[in-house]
Amino acid sequence: MDESRVPTGIDGLDQLIEGGFPKGSLVLLAGNPGTGKTVFTMQFLYKGAEDYGENGIYVSFAESEDTIIHNMSKLFGRDLRDKVHGKVKILDFTTVTEKGLPTVLEMILGEVAALNAKRLVIDSFSAMAQAFKEPIEARSILHNVLGKLVRQLECTTILIVEVPIGVKKIGISIEEFVSDGVIVLKKDDYEGRLLREIEIKKLRGTRLERQKFLFTLNNGFKVFPSFIPKEVENPPKFEPTRATKTHYPSGIPELDEILGGEGYPRGCSVLFELGENVPVDALDAIINPTIANFILRNRGFITVPIIGYGPEDVRKMISSFTGEEKFDEFARVLVFPNPLIDMNKPYIVAWQDPTVKDIDAIENFNRYIEAAVDLANKIGKNLIHVLSGDYLIYITQRFNASVVGRSVIANKLGKDLMVYISIPSIPKVTKVFADTLNMHFKIEEKNGSMILLGKKPKTIIYVIEPDPSRGCRIKLTPIL
Repeated sequence: MDESRVPTGIDGLDQLIEGGFPKGSLVLLAGNPGTGKTVFTMQFLYKGAEDYGENGIYVSFAESEDTIIHNMSKLFGRDLRDKVHGKVKILDFTTVTEKGLPTVLEMILGEVAALNAKRLVIDSFSAMAQAFKEPIEARSILHNVLGKLVRQLECTTILIVEVPIGVKKIGISIEEFVSDGVIVLKKDDYEGRLLREIEIKKLRGTRLERQKFLFTLNNGFKVFPSFIPKEVENPPKFEPTRATKTHYPSGIPELDEILGGEGYPRGCSVLFELGENVPVDALDAIINPTIANFILRNRGFITVPIIGYGPEDVRKMISSFTGEEKFDEFARVLVFPNPLIDMNKPYIVAWQDPTVKDIDAIENFNRYIEAAVDLANKIGKNLIHVLSGDYLIYITQRFNASVVGRSVIANKLGKDLMVYISIPSIPKVTKVFADTLNMHFKIEEKNGSMILLGKKPKTIIYVIEPDPSRGCRIKLTPIL
C-alpha cells in the first residue's frame, strides 16, 4: 500500500484515484440532500477503523448522534453503537451557536490530537459556515485552522457541503479553492428511474483517467469502474439451474430475481435493445449464461448472430461455459456459405448462397425453421433462439409487426424462449420489437458503466459488473 495515500474504504473508488486520498489532504464532498454524503463519510471512517486501524472523528452540526447511528446501522445492517471499539468518535454539535464556534473548533482539534485520529469528517461545513458573519472568516478557518493544523497532524479530512436542489454553486464559493480535492455526488432521473453519479472534479497529485462514474448505496457506498470484460483462464465451473414447469432460469441469480424469482416464462419472447456505445460484450454477459443453462440441461440453442459475428466467435464464447462437445451437439449457428468457414461443422447451418441468386426471404426463413425443428426433434426438448434484428432484416428483406406478432403467438404455443436483439442503427425494427414482444430490456452505457433496465416489465437500474469469481461471470447490482 502506498504510504502517501489513505484508502477511502469506498468499494471501487481507490482504484480510480491511485490508491486513495493523499494523506493529510482536505477533501470537499458536495451534493444535494439524499445523494449519499453521510454514507460516504461514515464508510470512510468505519472502514478506516476496521480495515486499517485508523482512528476517526465524525463532527456533526446537522444531525444528532442517535440519528446518525440509527440510520447508518440500518444501512450497513449491523449495530454501529460500539463505534468500532472506540476507534470512531461522534461529536454532536447540533445545538452550537455562533458564540460557541471558536470553542468547538478548539475541541475538534483537541479530540483529533487526543485520539490520534487520522480521519476527520465535518458534517456539514455549510451549517458551520452560517455562524460566520463574513465569507472571509470561513476562508480563514478553512485555510488556517483546518488546512494547516490538520495537515500537520496528518489527519485526512472530509468537509461535507450541502448543495440546495436547483443550485449549481458549491457552498459559499471558497471551499473548492482551499481544498485539495472536490467530489460531487448527484442523483438523477433516467427514464423514470434513479441514477446516481459521482464526479471527482479535482484531487491533488492524482491523475484521473475519467472524472464521472456511477455509484450505488446498495449495502453501503460503491463506485462502479468502467465496464471492462476480462477473459478468465480458469473460470469457476458454471452450474446450470433446473428449469421449472413454467420457467427457464437465466443463469444469473439477480436476473432471475428481476424476472420474478424463477427466470423467463416458457414461451416468452424477449427483446434486448442495445444503446449507443454498448459493446457486444455487455450483451454477451447477460445472455451467455442463459444459453449455457439451456445447453447444459440438454436443450437446444439456435442463433442468427449479429452481423460481424462468425460461428467460431459464438462457439468460443458459449463453449467456455459448456465445453466444445456439448456446444457442437446442442447448438446451431446460421451463416452464409464462406470459403473461410468449414461449412461441414455440425453446429453450422447455411443460408442460401447470395452469390448464386438473389436472396429469397421465404427460402431463408424456411431454412431457419427446418434447422430449429430438426434440432428440437433430435434432442426432444425446447430451444432458446437468439436472433439479431440487423441480420434478420438482411436475410428476409422484410420484418414487420405482423411477422413478429405471428412468431410471438407461435412461440407461446411451442414454449421455446425467443431472444431478439436490436441495435441503434435499426430504430424502426426496435419499435416493432418493443411494441410486440412480451419483455423488453435495454442495455445502455452511462459514465463508462453498462446498465440494464427493464422497460417491460419496468424495473430499477442495474449495473452489469464482470465477476470472474462466479460461474456466470457477472453480477447485477441495483442502483439504490
